Amino acid sequence: MYCQKCGSENLENAAMCQSCGGVFVYSKPTRTSGMAITSMILSISSFPLLGVFGIVWIIGLVFGIIALNRINKSGGQLRGKSFAITGIAVSASGLAVLLTFIGILLLFNSAKTISLSKKLKMHTAAATPAEIGQKPSVKGWVCIQNDKTNPADSCIEALFTPGQFEANDLAITMSMTCGPEGQKPVEASWQFAGKKGKADIYNFTIKVPIGQSTLSTNSTIIYDGKEQKVFEDKQIKIYIKPEK
Repeated sequence: MYCQKCGSENLENAAMCQSCGGVFVYSKPTRTSGMAITSMILSISSFPLLGVFGIVWIIGLVFGIIALNRINKSGGQLRGKSFAITGIAVSASGLAVLLTFIGILLLFNSAKTISLSKKLKMHTAAATPAEIGQKPSVKGWVCIQNDKTNPADSCIEALFTPGQFEANDLAITMSMTCGPEGQKPVEASWQFAGKKGKADIYNFTIKVPIGQSTLSTNSTIIYDGKEQKVFEDKQIKIYIKPEK
């Protein structure tokens, strides 16, 4: 216990202070520390909500430490040490659980970021220019739908034509425009970029009118003969469909 006169720490049942010689007068505790009770209630009640992301547990921990310190210095006038200790223990445990949970989430997110980075690197590597002698072999059609609710408002163009094989040109490119009269058309151009197994790789450039401006986007498509989406928004859809 602590001496009320000089604040020195003494044995729990000492008759007088070892430092100043003051006589201790013992009396029954008169009240329970409200801060100790608050610490316990905050720490336990907020556990299902993860301490509202730790804020309540931090408050409960601080309250418990302050309450325990005041009880020890009260000379027996305050009680509720068990409440304070419970608040401290539960708040500390809750914070440990929360920090562990956050650590797992960060680790999982880091793993996903690394995986996505690897996929992007692999995707970029696949889009290298075509090697000498490589030609596309999987036939298909590039389709532009200006209005997805009206299939008739669409255009179609072959991925490549036999005439492009006559010249030993690696830059096998095609383009098309599609749109109603009096409006800016959607523009699509694509270039053969190589092979990946039996599939063909194309670099697409899409230009979509938005009001008075134009949105331009690039993408690399690996086409293996199955329908493949190139671009899509609320109104426009551009995709490659197989040749039947």
